[in-house]
Amino acid sequence: MRIRPSARLLTIIAALVLALVAAGCTSSSDEPSATTSTVAPFDPDAPDDAEPPAIDEGIRIEVLSSQPDRATGPDARVRVTPEAGRSVSDLAVLLDGRDVTASLVEVDGALEGVVVGLIEGNNTIRAHDRTGFGAEALQRIRSWPLKGPMISGPHRPLLACSTAEHGLGEPTDADCSAPTRVRWTYVDTAGQEHDLPDPTARPADIAEITVDAADAERTVPFIIRWETGVLNRSVYDIASIDPSPEGSDADQSDAGWNGALVYRFGAGCGATHGQGTAQPAGDRLTLLRQGYALATASFNTGAVQCNDVISAETTMMVKERFVELFGVPDHTIGLAAGTGSIQTHLIAQNYPGLLDGLAGAETFPDFLTIQSGITDCQLLERWFTSAGGATLTPEQRAAVAGFASVETCRNWSEQFAGLLDPTAGCDPAASPERIYDPDTNPGGVRCTYQDAAITVFGPDPFTGAARRPLDNIGVQYGLDALNEGSISFDQFLTLNREIGGFDADGAFDPLRHEADPEAIALAYETGRVSAAAGDQRKIPIVTVDVWTDPSGDVHDHVRPFSLRDRLTGGRSPAAAPGLQVWTREPAAADPASVASTTATALEDAVGVVHRWLTAIADDSAPGSREDLLERTRPAEAADNCLIPGESEPVTGLHVYDEESPCTDRYQPSEDPRMAAGAPRVNDVLKCWLKEVDPNDYEVDLTQDQYLQLLETFPTGVCDWTQLGVGQVTPSMSDRSFEDVITPEQMA
Repeated sequence: MRIRPSARLLTIIAALVLALVAAGCTSSSDEPSATTSTVAPFDPDAPDDAEPPAIDEGIRIEVLSSQPDRATGPDARVRVTPEAGRSVSDLAVLLDGRDVTASLVEVDGALEGVVVGLIEGNNTIRAHDRTGFGAEALQRIRSWPLKGPMISGPHRPLLACSTAEHGLGEPTDADCSAPTRVRWTYVDTAGQEHDLPDPTARPADIAEITVDAADAERTVPFIIRWETGVLNRSVYDIASIDPSPEGSDADQSDAGWNGALVYRFGAGCGATHGQGTAQPAGDRLTLLRQGYALATASFNTGAVQCNDVISAETTMMVKERFVELFGVPDHTIGLAAGTGSIQTHLIAQNYPGLLDGLAGAETFPDFLTIQSGITDCQLLERWFTSAGGATLTPEQRAAVAGFASVETCRNWSEQFAGLLDPTAGCDPAASPERIYDPDTNPGGVRCTYQDAAITVFGPDPFTGAARRPLDNIGVQYGLDALNEGSISFDQFLTLNREIGGFDADGAFDPLRHEADPEAIALAYETGRVSAAAGDQRKIPIVTVDVWTDPSGDVHDHVRPFSLRDRLTGGRSPAAAPGLQVWTREPAAADPASVASTTATALEDAVGVVHRWLTAIADDSAPGSREDLLERTRPAEAADNCLIPGESEPVTGLHVYDEESPCTDRYQPSEDPRMAAGAPRVNDVLKCWLKEVDPNDYEVDLTQDQYLQLLETFPTGVCDWTQLGVGQVTPSMSDRSFEDVITPEQMA
């Protein structure tokens, strides 16, 4: 396996800066709205120590549960601070002229609470001193429907509801709405969870736990409050320790929690157009026992829907509901495994502030850049069964695909095949007559990745289907295998002549597929590719790789290092001190062993990220954000690998990029795109082309072989030393997408 030189990444950074400067001189139809803020181009050397603006000493109104222009529903948690030297008892607070002061209580020298009565559209909160002294303060709040949309653009149709499966009863409308339900469970002394119909009851076998709440340890009964409802058409769950429940939907600010919210994201990548089902229970009891509050939603599960913008929007709404119940958490930690981690990384990049830290396992940087490899696997698996491909041995097939196991490409192909076929990935409960059929229902719902994100990529003006950012023009499949002597030149040539592509409906096409240039540009500009923007380099991230490469597991070891290359610009790991990589090896490759190893490592990672965030909050020393992350990082957070039989992990800054027990035992492999010459950073959706160059091959080409290559690649081959076509850093964070229907338009 060959590691691509990192110098290419440094060239990319310089080129990006120049490109963005040039782009800044042109006009754009997608200017930041009042709800967005621009992000400067990524400069890995720029300081991050700007002082916040001074706070006005007059009356101050803050919306705590959301951004002021992104509230949802009829309520919001607010905080009103009196003018310096004045008393909170003198404050009067009005919502659209109605006095709501009584709904607020004094908290740390200010009034705080949930105001109710917002209308969809614009609202005004005013605060003044009852004594007549001092100026009044005004805060606009814009409220959106609880069913959305808020930032993601017009809703796509839902083909199936699942409210009944979640205990909410049948849906009340086509948006799968349902009444909110609150219930309680308890955990017994044997660790088993039971329903608690009467929350004031205390069963004899109830367990007790000690939680660190409000800066003091408390021993409380292990009773859990569960709230389930529908927000943004997604079924959500909020869970917390509730030591003294009253059986009502009361304020939970005194619940038995440690001040940290763990927001869980589910794995998979689908375009079901369904409401989706709940995530597996997983590690929830362990985290609750430690005092964490938990939140998640069905649209935060990639297998339900893989549109990270909708996932971010859902996170905003669910977190808003959480803050209304509990108050502002000290920290919000995104917890994910596998492709669920894609959501956390893109939310950190594109919607800064939603997640304060990330704890993940089997990390992937984003979906689009791994989709190239997935599609390559689908094409390769097809070719391996053809006359030309069937002659390859399993070892040769693995060399062409780049993975440690010949099974990996097959697993990628089988698990994600439906994302290209508009008829294959829909919710199983959907009525067939609503689903696209090229002959009988060309206007039906298309269940592909890009069609589920049509507000991002836009429609093709000729077909109406979403533009597709998928490309394999110029890719030299099996280039590494050829250069390493694993396959012959004739096999290499036959492979690249016959590999083909997929048409718009996911059917095989003898011609390679070419991306829509507008889709490529939008993918980069809107942040669908992880690019070290937003909060990605500013927050603590601990990612755990569970070593399963030899077994054919798709969660391969190279992915966290692709992410690291993006965050460091190809430099030392010290350039991105917020990202730390752990490697754990299960006792066996069976699913139970892998799941157990993953769960244990994730629990450890959550605790480490929590301690790291607490140390950051307590640190007031001057310096850059990188300095802050470095000096506050717990020792156990650092890069490490735990080798079976050893009691302590091998730890250090360079355990993965210099000779060490970690690199000896856990060697990253590649995927088909990397095995075709792409660098490990793997952030190119469509490559620039160059002429066929004999120097790229470790075989002595004859004149006839050279001419055959020219015939096979008439427009050229990929130039991996260049940025991708259309590749830029995201133009802004906190983006709303075009054609969002405003509350005023709904009225």
